Amino acid sequence: MIASDIILRFELQTDDSTDLSSSEELALLNKVYNKICSDRPWEFLKKESTGLTSTTLPYVSLPADFQYVLVNNQDTEGDNVPVVFVGTDFAPYKIISWSDRRNYRNQDGYAYIDLPNSRLVFTLQPTASKTIEFDYVSTPPTLTLSGTPLIPERFQDIIYHGMMVEDTIIQQSDKAKSYAQENQSQYKSYFDDMCYWNAKNISM
Repeated sequence: MIASDIILRFELQTDDSTDLSSSEELALLNKVYNKICSDRPWEFLKKESTGLTSTTLPYVSLPADFQYVLVNNQDTEGDNVPVVFVGTDFAPYKIISWSDRRNYRNQDGYAYIDLPNSRLVFTLQPTASKTIEFDYVSTPPTLTLSGTPLIPERFQDIIYHGMMVEDTIIQQSDKAKSYAQENQSQYKSYFDDMCYWNAKNISM
C-alpha cells in the first residue's frame, strides 16, 4: 500500500470522527511508522555500506540514512562484534565505542562512529586507499502520500491501527475511547506477527 491508501483505511475505521487535517494525518502516519521502525533492527532496514579509505583523512562519511552499525563478525574470543571489512582480504577492523577511542589512539585495526559529524573514523590514519564495507540499520525515509512503507505489505495494516491508537489520545472523545482497546489489540497482533517474521529471517 502507499501512504494515501493507509490514511484512507484510517479514515474509514475512524468513521470520519477524527479532527485531523490531511497534513496532520500524514504526520501521524509517519510518527507511527517511525515508532515501529525504531523498535528493533528489522530485516527490511538492514543495509550494506561500501566505500574507500582516504590517505589524507582518517575517516569516511556515513550513509545519509545511517542509524547504527550491526554485529557482523566473530572476534578471537568468540564474541559477536561489529566490524568494518577493509581491503581485498576483508581484514576485520573492530568498531569500538566513541568513549573508548582514546584507548586505541594510533592503533591499527580499529574504528569508531562519530555520530555528530556523521563519520566512521579510523584510529590510525590509513596509508593506502582500500575498499571498506560494513552493515548497518537504516533510517526509513519520511513517507509522502505516494510513498510506500518498507514494512512488508501483509503487515502494513499495523500503521493505521497505530494511528487510531494515537488519534484516540488526541481526540479524547467517548466515541474514540470506546475503540481504543480494540485498536491497541489489533496493533499488537500485527506487531507480534512482524516480530515472529523478523526472528525467523534472523535465524535462517
